[in-house]
Amino acid sequence: MKKLLLATLLLPLLAGCSDGEALPAADQLPAVKNFIATAAPEEPEEVVSYADVIRDSYQLFLENGMTEEVTSAGDRYILTYEPGDEFVAALYNLEFDDIVGVQQKELFTVYSAWAMLSEEATVIEQTEQGYSLAHPDYGSFFVVIENGLIVGGSGIDAGWSGEFRYEPDLEVLGRLDSQSEGE
Repeated sequence: MKKLLLATLLLPLLAGCSDGEALPAADQLPAVKNFIATAAPEEPEEVVSYADVIRDSYQLFLENGMTEEVTSAGDRYILTYEPGDEFVAALYNLEFDDIVGVQQKELFTVYSAWAMLSEEATVIEQTEQGYSLAHPDYGSFFVVIENGLIVGGSGIDAGWSGEFRYEPDLEVLGRLDSQSEGE
């Protein structure tokens, strides 16, 4: 049950671009167009810059892989993947020393942020912390941006927070491989 807790609390499944597709320009994404038209017509460059950060972060996610160290419902997790032919990530619960393979890219905040920008129903809001993304079906979260990349995030409704780095955690992935070989 604890294995699925992070998956349930982070974000449900979203649709997004496949690895081989060229990424569209940030100012062409439906959520960005809607936000500029309704909430920030005087400052479209700032909104596009925010969307460019999400786009650049997503591209690096695809190229380098990612590790998210997340706390959710009091438990600490490591979610990590390394780019390859097939998408398989490792979700490791540190409290229970339990690891499971997952195939949902949507569990990664950067992937979800990119996918949400492609949804017309996504609401971008400017807040004191920067910008947040929200979708009525998929939840809402803030992202932390440093040096032009997403390096952290926190759920607005789901009670999680995490720090991200653009590299796989090879130790955790090795544990998943060892576990899979033993089955």
